[in-house]
Amino acid sequence: MRKTASRGPSSPGSSDKAVEGGFWPGFLLALVMGAALGALYDGFRVLHMVLGGGKRQRFLFDLLFMTAAALATFIAALAAEAGQLRFYLLAGEGIGMCVWALTFGELTLWAAQGLRGIVRWVSRLLRRVVRRLFGWFCRVGRWVAGKFTGKWGKKRKNNRRKRKKSLETKGESSV
Repeated sequence: MRKTASRGPSSPGSSDKAVEGGFWPGFLLALVMGAALGALYDGFRVLHMVLGGGKRQRFLFDLLFMTAAALATFIAALAAEAGQLRFYLLAGEGIGMCVWALTFGELTLWAAQGLRGIVRWVSRLLRRVVRRLFGWFCRVGRWVAGKFTGKWGKKRKNNRRKRKKSLETKGESSV
């Protein structure tokens, strides 16, 4: 019969980790995860810039990002260290996010500002077209309403004048 060795506390070089090879595969996974989180943050930032929301929208986007970052950190810890959170995983995510922010993040911000300008130009153009259409409809509507109610409006004015004159003459005769 074959004897099995009892397992003691795992050493840093033991093979019971989720990712074989130790430090570097986990660290590289954390770097990639940090870059992905940087891209996600830039996506939320672009949405906020283009939509032009206020503080509530910013709070919602920050809350969604923090939830996604916590979930990503948990998944990276599961994949790299069988659920044990190590400092080098957090450092790898931070470094990956900083690298993204200083390289592609600047390009994303530049592109987002250009996109915001394009969206504003299109919205101004649509507003002008809609205002002209509705202005034309309003003018036609006023013209049509004036044709139907024109004589009634004149009668009202004449009746007001007659009442005003009759009150003035009554006031003079009683004095």
